[in-house]
Amino acid sequence: MTRRIALAALAATLATGAAAQQEPRPQLRAIWVNSWNDGMLSPEQVEQMVRDVRSANLNAVVVEVRKVGDAYYLGGLEPRASNIQGPEDWDPLQQIIDLCHDTSGGQQRIEVHAWMVTFRVWRNSLGAPPPGHLLHEHPEVVMTSASGDADGEGSVFADPGHPITEDWTVAVYRDVAARYDVDGVHFDYVRYPEYEGDWGHNPVSIERFNRRNNLTGVPASGDPRWQAWRREQVRATVRRVYGEVMEANPGCLVSASTLNWGLETSVWDWPMSRPRLQAHQDWVSFMDEGILDLNCLMNYSRFVTQPLRFPTYTDLAIRTRLDRHAIIGAGVYMNTVEHGFTQLRQALAMGADGVLLYDYGTTNNEDLPRDAYFARLRAEVFPTRAEVPARLWRSRPNTGAVIGQVFDGQGNWVDGATVTLDGVRSMVTDGTGFYGFFRVDPGPHTVQVTMPQAARRVTGEGVIVEPGRAARFDVGSARDR
Repeated sequence: MTRRIALAALAATLATGAAAQQEPRPQLRAIWVNSWNDGMLSPEQVEQMVRDVRSANLNAVVVEVRKVGDAYYLGGLEPRASNIQGPEDWDPLQQIIDLCHDTSGGQQRIEVHAWMVTFRVWRNSLGAPPPGHLLHEHPEVVMTSASGDADGEGSVFADPGHPITEDWTVAVYRDVAARYDVDGVHFDYVRYPEYEGDWGHNPVSIERFNRRNNLTGVPASGDPRWQAWRREQVRATVRRVYGEVMEANPGCLVSASTLNWGLETSVWDWPMSRPRLQAHQDWVSFMDEGILDLNCLMNYSRFVTQPLRFPTYTDLAIRTRLDRHAIIGAGVYMNTVEHGFTQLRQALAMGADGVLLYDYGTTNNEDLPRDAYFARLRAEVFPTRAEVPARLWRSRPNTGAVIGQVFDGQGNWVDGATVTLDGVRSMVTDGTGFYGFFRVDPGPHTVQVTMPQAARRVTGEGVIVEPGRAARFDVGSARDR
């Protein structure tokens, strides 16, 4: 199967002629810009980065505004990043938006997506987290392995099974989406650590898991219920961010950097794939539920030594996008210029909705200077401009969402309440009491909430859903935290 996909991809690439390049179909042409390296750390770097992006006929940037629980923007909920080189009142994100959205003189509008590293919240090499940081304010959220190790990939992860992790994360995403004219917010590291080890042993997460499953003790690594629990903690954060962003800024897209770990994977063997079983990132289910707009697959593959991985994972992303978009991330940093360009052409020829280059800091493995690389990218891959593809589920929506939170009489989150929509669809609330139903038809709906271990039910009738918007029905109200 994988070889047939690879051959079909090669044929599609070869069939992409010069005529198609002259009048390209709408496609996202984006590049990740990380905040570890130069590109967005000073006003001068931002100006140069935007010039480079325009010079190559790209139409979107994905800029890292949250690197390790810090902020590359003003007035946020987290500490200002320590490596920003501009004045204290300089706002990197706002300058990027201003320059990219400027269409004066016939310039093309460049989309800006705010890239936020999610569960990896600190690097051990940086010392102690500063005041205002998640780990400084709530050290109890740290994720550990079964052996008690808290060092995941040289970093500290916040455990999504702890409700404070989710609540804090959602607040950060919603704040950016509400206050800035970004075109989207972008998940990264929305997963468990890569290194071997049974991760996710935060005591609060284990207590919640045991309570939900009527168990005691430490869960066994191979217990399918424990595997499913951790996947759901990741999905719960994605779900709530999607719903809250939809409520705060209906025009703001939600995307994610997703994994292609392991051997070549198809739709049929996805359930046994490493992203799903080891990192607990079931991005296929994100698309099924409708809680991602753009699946930005980090399809980093070495052209020579991993020839099947790139087309096979590209095929998987395209097949599972449903009514949303599959954007294929190419690891240009690990390939020669020509091999990187070949992967970009291949993804578009196979029918991807766009491509995303990783990254602005390192564009190839041949040490070709950045200006020369962008000149070749324009000449050989993107000789003319292209519009971003229409997102019809946003521009002409025919469904909406019902979201809400459930609180007890003291204003605490109710974990595990059963919520039913119109007597047909049901789910249980997560650790923050949140629930969300998506792809809901417009009009009035009935929401019924049954509290766990209690006979009390609360019913909300006439919850009105509008196309493209999230209708909220809460039970109770939150206490101050």
